[in-house]
Amino acid sequence: MVSVYNRWGNVLADAFCRVLFITFLVFACTLSTLDDAYAICCTECAQSDCDNATDYIDNAHEDIIDRVTSEFDYDLEEFEEWLIEVMFKTQFLPAMADMATQMSAVAMQYTQAVGMFLDAQNQMDTQRLFRKLQFDAHRDYHPSQDFCWFGTNVRSLAATENIGRFNGLALSQLSLARQMGNVNAAGSISSSDDYRSRWEQFVDTYCDTRDNNRQISGTGLDLACDRNGLASGSAAGARDRQRINRDIDYTRLVEEPRTLNIDMADLTLDVTAEPLDTLIIGLINEPADEEDVIALSKNLYGHKVLSRELSGAVMKSSSAQKLYLALRSIAAKRGVAQASFNAIIGLKSSGTQHEQLLSPFAHPSVALGIPATIGAGVLGTKHSGRFMASIVQELLPASPAGLGGNIFDLIGYSPSYYSQLEFLTKRIYQNPDFYANLYDTPRNVSRKKVAMRAIELMIDRAIYESQLRREMNVSVLLSSKLRESHRAANEGLANSRGK
Repeated sequence: MVSVYNRWGNVLADAFCRVLFITFLVFACTLSTLDDAYAICCTECAQSDCDNATDYIDNAHEDIIDRVTSEFDYDLEEFEEWLIEVMFKTQFLPAMADMATQMSAVAMQYTQAVGMFLDAQNQMDTQRLFRKLQFDAHRDYHPSQDFCWFGTNVRSLAATENIGRFNGLALSQLSLARQMGNVNAAGSISSSDDYRSRWEQFVDTYCDTRDNNRQISGTGLDLACDRNGLASGSAAGARDRQRINRDIDYTRLVEEPRTLNIDMADLTLDVTAEPLDTLIIGLINEPADEEDVIALSKNLYGHKVLSRELSGAVMKSSSAQKLYLALRSIAAKRGVAQASFNAIIGLKSSGTQHEQLLSPFAHPSVALGIPATIGAGVLGTKHSGRFMASIVQELLPASPAGLGGNIFDLIGYSPSYYSQLEFLTKRIYQNPDFYANLYDTPRNVSRKKVAMRAIELMIDRAIYESQLRREMNVSVLLSSKLRESHRAANEGLANSRGK
């Protein structure tokens, strides 16, 4: 590369010297005086020298151009060959290859780093999504405690409703058997037998000797309610003072209690409940209300039973048959009227029995005279009375721990369908905690709305059934009111002579 530069410098120096000499000659000729020029130009010698100088300059110029061009082309080829073969291949190409290799390695490292960042971002987004879904699931699928009030306390609604319907149907069958004089029914032989059995029941069970203005012994109903016939007054009136006049007191027997101890499916007149809860201590034996309810129904509907004076011979006559059909019509109307009473009794009939322990339970309050051990029984899963009692406890003015009868006097030991509906539609909302717990997740509030709507539908259904019974009673009453008009119209039509 240095030799090329040296050669190129020599050529340029030689050419520069020649051009400088020729230029000097030209300027020397032009700088001579005008007179001398005229003198010389006249001579042939001077003209010839000028022509030769001009030709020489032109040839020299062309020669310089050719030599410069040739040298430049040669040197350019040499330079290009050096630039490619030496500079590029020995210097730039290895360096660029090394740089490309290094850049590839760095790019791969960058790619790995970027991939790690992307993977980390994806992992973090996935974890965040899982945490969010977990939080949403925990928030949306974690019911609050007060929402569980609804789910827990509707467990026995269906079973209790079926029990109530069965009890209402059983009462209807008892009333029909009494009216029609079914075999083995009181008063099946004669209506006087019905009065006699009811009087004996009144004397032993419902008589209050203080009625009828009792002042001293032997007055009032002492003699009428004498159970032993000795007129001593010591055995007069109801045996259980709590049941006095319950056969005529609808308010005390049916209206006020939320639950009636009625189970028409058992064979006893006593109900034994085992509310093994912290609110109740020991066994509870309560008299059943079937007898009182039946006695009240006899006083309200069909006080006088239908006639039994229909022998086989009499029934063969058309007039007797007509009379018997009329008696059946009266029995049917009485059945419609009593259906509402039976439905109310069914609503207030005791529900499913209390849960019993799977193993004997040793009670801690033996010092109070309570049985030390309560026997094992079968666990009932459709009873919710003890859960209702724990919530009702908060509504009472004082803590009834150990005196749980206060609570169960309110809802019943085996809460009826009526009592459970009252609890779900009224008692829950009397607890301030219900409104405080409305500060809950939107899903739980929506669940409460759905539960309340479901309970509202059950109430609407009960009201609908009540309206059906009312409609039936009104229709029968209207038919009875039109009976006289219908009879008069028929008699007038029969006596008409076509006028």
